[in-house]
Amino acid sequence: MARVLMLTLVYGPDTVSTANMMTDIAQGLQAAGHEVTVLTSVPHYNPSAQVRADPKFNASWTRPITESRDYGVRVLRVFMPLKRHKVWARGFDYLLFQFLTTLLGLFFVKRPDVVFVTSPPITLGLSGILLSRLRGGTFIYDVRELWPDVPVRMGLFRNPLLVRFVYALEAFVYRQAAAISTIARSFQHTLVKRGVPRAKLYFTPNFVNIDFIRPMHRENEFSHEHNLNGAFVVLYAGNVGLTQGLEILIDVAADLSPDEQVKFLVVGDGAGRAGLERAVVRSGLANFRMLPFQPSHRVNEMYAAADVCVAPLRRGFSYDTVPSKIYTAMAAGRAVVACAEADSETAVLLREAAAGTCVMPESRAALTEAIRALRAAPETATEMGAAGRKWIENHYSSEAVIGAYDRVVRDV
Repeated sequence: MARVLMLTLVYGPDTVSTANMMTDIAQGLQAAGHEVTVLTSVPHYNPSAQVRADPKFNASWTRPITESRDYGVRVLRVFMPLKRHKVWARGFDYLLFQFLTTLLGLFFVKRPDVVFVTSPPITLGLSGILLSRLRGGTFIYDVRELWPDVPVRMGLFRNPLLVRFVYALEAFVYRQAAAISTIARSFQHTLVKRGVPRAKLYFTPNFVNIDFIRPMHRENEFSHEHNLNGAFVVLYAGNVGLTQGLEILIDVAADLSPDEQVKFLVVGDGAGRAGLERAVVRSGLANFRMLPFQPSHRVNEMYAAADVCVAPLRRGFSYDTVPSKIYTAMAAGRAVVACAEADSETAVLLREAAAGTCVMPESRAALTEAIRALRAAPETATEMGAAGRKWIENHYSSEAVIGAYDRVVRDV
């Protein structure tokens, strides 16, 4: 059994999907017999007042570190301001996080056998390399997005020298890793083209705790509270970022507005939320609502209140990521409509599982028609939801995928 040191920017009870994944992985490895220590931040993605008041999360500038035990896992959390959307502010927060967690890894934890780092941000890989060299331990790098492909494609990095630098940084981190786990097989193909030996690569897809996320009755406390009973609900739940292109949902909601039973619901937060809210106000649509991230105990009710879950991405971005919200929607037994290229991993997943449909990104007409078709054939949406749930149970349960992470740790 190994002593595992995990570095992750987010961890439960933060509400973003990566935080949930990392929590399950850490606790799963601990349950498998490993000794796991996590270096992470305090909850900063829209935490509830109750979470912020909890002493084990209540770090500050003057008390920057907290410690707790969660299901046997030792968790050291460092102070992080509530998520800020300005690039320079987030960059500063990331640097502060890396500085504090690196100090903790150097001086406040036992010598590890394995240093496990999840990205993004890719710069966290540098901390993993440093800790691996100075404290010992094999470096495992967990790739959840192809970075820096995403910010380069978004135009956040435009200076040619900066672009070359970040790709060189990416290549350096990959070279130093003894093993690289990826959430998509398409990521592996890309990394091999960039010179990463295939023998280093492990497939560890996104997963869902199928005991926690499960189908339930359509009408519930959440649907009643938000006046969704009797409506045909199109749900987007997740990061309201810049890669999703959620503005298209406003256009589609306008196209479907003559049907008064169709309602669009966006639940989440992120860098694009303020702009999306302004666009909704300008549209004057009565069938489009936005809510903040929901606490974990309401997630099942939220998905159950939906008839269709959508996962938009801008053109080209479906090759860089596989939205974890798709797996959650499938586990909840809801049909999925994704905006992704036909040869992307997202499209392949939905075809193989018969859990939904894919349309070309940024195609207002195609997305409108896909939702309209499911509105006209609710039995098809029900069949897709049931097929998706079965597929998740058979292929993407937390038990199966955490077992894959356990094999990575044992192999190195």
